Amino acid sequence: VFARTVDWIEKARLECATFHILTPYPATPLFHQLESEGRILHRDWSHYDTAHVVFQPRNMSVQQLAEGYAWCYRRLFSHASIWRRRPADFRAVLPYLAMSYLYKKSNRIWHQLIQHQLTATVWRPLVEMTRRRHVRFRKRLAARPVESHEPSPQCRAAAVVSAGV
Repeated sequence: VFARTVDWIEKARLECATFHILTPYPATPLFHQLESEGRILHRDWSHYDTAHVVFQPRNMSVQQLAEGYAWCYRRLFSHASIWRRRPADFRAVLPYLAMSYLYKKSNRIWHQLIQHQLTATVWRPLVEMTRRRHVRFRKRLAARPVESHEPSPQCRAAAVVSAGV
């Protein structure tokens, strides 16, 4: 499941993706269900953070889920994967790379940015470049002629499938 998910993200060229481990927060229906099934592993609330496995999954081991989660992040934020997912528009590549590498390194530098009150200084230009890119994209979309969603007779005929298939 982990490899298929990351392969799909790369094939779709999603610029950003995050992963989270299902976390059954206390007093929620999910927590009560897993508790009644004896699948809650512990009550160390400091690990109820979507990054740690705190319940016994049904179809894999705790270790498989934890390792798969970590593998997804390592693979998705590898240099090769970041490059494969770059935008087709060359003007968007530099802001994309900056945001991807900043996100990749953010776990290491985030505390320093907060301590020195630099989060806005670092993120604001990147967010603004991304916002401008989306505005340009929306303008290009608005300028396109509206396509009919009515399929041609050939498409309708090709869509017919035998009931035996």
